[in-house]
Amino acid sequence: MKKKNNKTYIKNNFIIFKVFYSILFLTLIVFLSNLQLIKSDEFKNKERVQGQRRIIKPGTRGDIIDRDGKLLIGNKPDFSAVIHLDLLKDEIFKEKIYLKKLAFDIRNKLSKQQNFSLDHFISYCMEFTHVVERNIRLSGEFNFESGIIPKVLWQNNRIQAEYDKDGRWKSIISNFERAKSNFIQISNTSSILNVDVAGLFTTNFYKHSDNNFYSYRQSELKGFNFRTDNFYLSWEARFSVVKKYLNKINEILGKSFDLPYDQLRNHWNKRLVLPMELVSGLDAKEYALLIEGINPNSPIQIQSSSIRHYPEKDLASHVLGYVGSGYEANTEGLSGNDLATFEIKGKKGKSGIEKFYDNHLRGRDGSEIWRINPIGLRYDQIFKQPSSKGKSVQLSIDLDLQKIAESSLKEMSKRVASHRNLPDAVWKETLERRTHKELIKLNENQISPDILLSAFKYAPFPIGAKDVTTVAGFKGTEKDAEKLLRLLYSKGVLDKPDQKQNKFVISPPPNPPGAAVLLSVKTGEILALASIPNYNLDNLSPKISQNTYDKIERQEAWLPRAWHPGYSPASPFKLVTAVAALKSKVVDPQMNLLCDGIYKGMICHCYPGRHGEMDLRQAEAQSCNVYFFQLAEKLGEKALIEEAKAFGMDRSPVIELPSLRNSPNVPDPKWKKNRMGENWALEDTFNVAIGQGGLRQSPLQMACFAASLARNEKIFKPTLIKKSKELQKSDPIGLSEDDYNAIVDGMHLATTNGTAKRCQLDGIEIAGKTGTAQWRNHNMKLSLAWFIGFAPIENPEVAIAVLVEGIIPQDHIQGGLTATPVAKDIFQAYFDKQNSKLASSFKN
Repeated sequence: MKKKNNKTYIKNNFIIFKVFYSILFLTLIVFLSNLQLIKSDEFKNKERVQGQRRIIKPGTRGDIIDRDGKLLIGNKPDFSAVIHLDLLKDEIFKEKIYLKKLAFDIRNKLSKQQNFSLDHFISYCMEFTHVVERNIRLSGEFNFESGIIPKVLWQNNRIQAEYDKDGRWKSIISNFERAKSNFIQISNTSSILNVDVAGLFTTNFYKHSDNNFYSYRQSELKGFNFRTDNFYLSWEARFSVVKKYLNKINEILGKSFDLPYDQLRNHWNKRLVLPMELVSGLDAKEYALLIEGINPNSPIQIQSSSIRHYPEKDLASHVLGYVGSGYEANTEGLSGNDLATFEIKGKKGKSGIEKFYDNHLRGRDGSEIWRINPIGLRYDQIFKQPSSKGKSVQLSIDLDLQKIAESSLKEMSKRVASHRNLPDAVWKETLERRTHKELIKLNENQISPDILLSAFKYAPFPIGAKDVTTVAGFKGTEKDAEKLLRLLYSKGVLDKPDQKQNKFVISPPPNPPGAAVLLSVKTGEILALASIPNYNLDNLSPKISQNTYDKIERQEAWLPRAWHPGYSPASPFKLVTAVAALKSKVVDPQMNLLCDGIYKGMICHCYPGRHGEMDLRQAEAQSCNVYFFQLAEKLGEKALIEEAKAFGMDRSPVIELPSLRNSPNVPDPKWKKNRMGENWALEDTFNVAIGQGGLRQSPLQMACFAASLARNEKIFKPTLIKKSKELQKSDPIGLSEDDYNAIVDGMHLATTNGTAKRCQLDGIEIAGKTGTAQWRNHNMKLSLAWFIGFAPIENPEVAIAVLVEGIIPQDHIQGGLTATPVAKDIFQAYFDKQNSKLASSFKN
């Protein structure tokens, strides 16, 4: 009976066991079926996302052309050498094995020595080629709060020590000359020094009582403590292999291109799916040499991309602008939005038309989708969507007139500079102030500006950084001196006689800057918008080198003077005073006022002479200050300020360019109170009446004012885009016909028998007004020369403004002598071109 019960019990347990495992097996089948059948798409998608990468390629930017269809900005091929890292796997593995063996060989030989000094250690390690190529890196700690930075002397030269606010410093032993003493001295650092030998291994050295560093602590004789890290060895292997291919390129081209270690690390970590650029900006000859010299099976590939091309070089550089970094791809409409994406960086407009019309000019982005292997290297392209070119922009600028405007300004600038008597005492003081400012920035307080500059002044030849550390008494390293000299060069203190050498001399004052604007009176089109100094846009593509940036910076050439509202408008503003006085009926055109050369303490430009009695027309032609002082006194500041604002002089003209931080200014009592804490005085009204005081305008603004006078309207709206329709009428100035004609007659008289007579053209009657402003810039009292006007007087076609800016007090420039001849050249070019077009139409 008992036996039977046991059998029943076992049988029941077996049934339970079968049911349990049947359920478990069934559950497993259901689960696997769910994975295989129901969730297969989900896993396939995960596999796709994990194993594929998208590469976005920017579209080519659109062209920019002038009003006649001539190319101002286009595109050109940029040849570069890139390397496909996915083809280097085997070489990197072999190199890592070699470096690991090298590291242990060096370590084993060093470990037999018990008391290496640091200088002997460095000398020994420098016997190996890899160490010489990759350098020995020293690092340690110091007391940052003490203000005393670490100092490293090696082979009788001080080498650069970089440091941070956390009290850590590092230095690189790179130059090794066997013939020299290998003595090394390190001061102002902690007692423990970390030494990294070309990434092969690291070890510590310890300061002893003799202030030298040894491989063991002074209290115990103990050998080296080496540390080799496979992670860093991998990076050294990668770098070594890639550098080998770069050396091949250098050998073919006879160049010395370098590969920063961080460039490889950043690319490997962030952009491994893309080929890495080794050399860019290859010319046609270099491209051909590499195509011929590199094996087709090499991991190096010579490829072409599109970069911006500026066929006219520096022409209208401020207007056209340039491109740079910051490009963001537009992925709308592109496949693979759920994939990890890498971008081949495009270019974004950074200034001028390139920036204003950036969205219009940029092309449509394309994309490629690649399969990748487990470490992230691509191996199979499975999809491609091509990019496309952006839209073009046609400007109102006339290429021929722009060339004349810029060349005439440059010629006048050279002429003014040629009449200087140098050296100039005020310029010398300016250079010392700039030098002192840069020395403070670099925390170099142990040398005075005059001593430093004297080294350049009295040297019989241009000198460089190494000379500065000796003859000029400079206490920093040669690298510190290089940085200082570069900054002084960029600030215009120093000059380079030879751009290929970093040898410097004291810089003479630069040539005077200037600007010119030519407008179509009927359409509002800007025909010329010139600013000098300008810069060669081709040197900014595909990127701006430090040397190019410094050259532009030293000339203050970034400033778009043609539309920068930072200048006193001077006597051309007298026309605003005349309009306000005539509208307020405080004067009529025939009324004579007396000029004795001075009025209530304010002098005329003819003082100590006098103009005598004159009416409005003569006062405009002779630009008499006293006449307009008297008008302003009768008028009052309120009406005068309101009239300036009615012409839009309190706001910049709206054109198709990025807005500037500065704004024009029409001063009033509130402005003076806020700025200077003083009440408005009659003297302020006098100053505004002749275009001085706090008035600040741009050449473009003054050209618009001249166009407003030509149209007998208050507001003129300029444009940089070509158009055929004429401007719509705006509110009239509000003068009677006789009063308006009197102002224009006075401007005409100025060009025939007054201050603007150097602007006369055969067969063309011109209305003009000159001006010479006094202002302060760079702590110097300087002059500004102005001319504004329009032509012909009957049925005006174009309006103009010209500005020439003094650089030193010696630049004795005047509106009639300096700005007016430039205006004549531009007027002449315009009417010659119109006559040529007319003659051509008759022939056809």
